[in-house]
Amino acid sequence: MKGSASKKGQYLSESQLTRQIRALLDAFGIFHWKQWQGPMSHPRGISDIIGIYQGRFLAIEVKTPKGKLTDSQRAFIQRVNREGGIAFVARSVEDVIKHLGLKTLI
Repeated sequence: MKGSASKKGQYLSESQLTRQIRALLDAFGIFHWKQWQGPMSHPRGISDIIGIYQGRFLAIEVKTPKGKLTDSQRAFIQRVNREGGIAFVARSVEDVIKHLGLKTLI
């Protein structure tokens, strides 16, 4: 599960990385769900993974190492953090471990 690069040195797709992050969250019993995006998504820029961690709203925007945030995604993350939630961009499983202060299960 560690790392965001495949054996050939190519990076995981966003969907592969999302699955790895969700597996990590499941392993730690963190309540979450995948927020499906589309033309009816509200609010604009809502993060890919939404949940609750230690009583706080959680929003994780999953991006590949070269992926770029849109202005609406950046604004959503800023708003969640400003309102007392936890929101960040994850480009690897390690980013999630670091931002949530998780201790590895190994």
